[in-house]
Amino acid sequence: MTNWQLYPLFLFFLLSGLIVIIDILRNKNTRIMGRSKKRFAVLGAIAIAISIVLKMAFPIYEIPAPEGEFFVGTVTFDMVDPNRNEMYGDKVNSTDSKRRIRVQVWYPSDDVSGHERVAWLQDGIKLPRSLASEMRLPFFALDHTEKVLSNAYLEAPISENRDNYPVIILSHGWKGFRNLHNDYAELLASNGYIVIGIDHTYGAQMTIFNDGYAAEVDNSALPDRDSTPDFLNYANQLVLTYAGDISLVLDSMESINSGNYSEIMTGSMNFEQIGLIGHSTGGGADVAVALRDARVKALFAMDAWVEPLGMDEMIGGLSIPALFLRSEQWEGGLNDDYLKPLVEASSDASLIQIEGTTHIDFTMSYMFSSLTGIIGFTGELGREESARIQHDYVLEFFDQSLIMEN
Repeated sequence: MTNWQLYPLFLFFLLSGLIVIIDILRNKNTRIMGRSKKRFAVLGAIAIAISIVLKMAFPIYEIPAPEGEFFVGTVTFDMVDPNRNEMYGDKVNSTDSKRRIRVQVWYPSDDVSGHERVAWLQDGIKLPRSLASEMRLPFFALDHTEKVLSNAYLEAPISENRDNYPVIILSHGWKGFRNLHNDYAELLASNGYIVIGIDHTYGAQMTIFNDGYAAEVDNSALPDRDSTPDFLNYANQLVLTYAGDISLVLDSMESINSGNYSEIMTGSMNFEQIGLIGHSTGGGADVAVALRDARVKALFAMDAWVEPLGMDEMIGGLSIPALFLRSEQWEGGLNDDYLKPLVEASSDASLIQIEGTTHIDFTMSYMFSSLTGIIGFTGELGREESARIQHDYVLEFFDQSLIMEN
């Protein structure tokens, strides 16, 4: 149903054909047939207009190619944490009581011949349909995104241009998913980084595992703030669950580097150059990990939701380079009361606000519809300019904090 925007036109032709056949069978006279033709013309024009509007509102966008020196390869696999039981989701239908996450790796490649570009939403139609349900749209309203291709090539060989590559772990926000930050991953991979994106199970809109199990977001993990007196307890648990997923990836890096998840990754990672990127809940989780784990050497966060961690954590500060981007929408909110003390207490941290942006501008949500700006979902700055500013910041930050300092 990826061309559902043309359904009004298809329906018009179908009904028109049926009416003509019925008229012929009933031996309608030419005068009546003439009036029918006029009605057909009007209805046809309406159908064409509706289809054009829908195509404009829900276009099939193309993801711009990253401008780094490398092609981008990708592999995807599941990871299980043997030390954590799953706290969320449908325990009855879940295939494992242990915490499972879905991981996608983007990496530099020199040769992509014979390898196919993967879809942006690599795990298929279930995710956009889950999103459509979340947004109270018809179940097929976002099906067109199934046709969008990423710029990454499935299982292309990793570049041997360098001995190893810095590693960036990427985390989405509440009800996000790893591919909402595909642009960051491809940008960094094309410039010589390995990026590991996580689907944080039951915090992601949907996580689809290799065995076909689809774990939808568990709304009870973060109940309504206004009607939940202990809301911050739920929030703290959620952020720390995300943080546990990041720690699982960090703890598994030697195994990944040994080729246990994919032979392509063998010997490719530089353990001395590890950075974190996170949006919202993912940004808060990054802070939680960076405060405790000396393996993390740099942190880049977008509207990092640090409030659930509490003030005691903030006043300790970070001892690594950190750059916090804030949307105009989040300026002056409750989170600022925690974020500002963290930045002030850190040895090398900056807070930069991007004017004309919303919280959602730090994602690729614009890929679903051209209406996001019109309805105020995204900000006045515009998706292209907002993305350009973000990309400039993230690439310069990691080039300086991970590569130049080593």
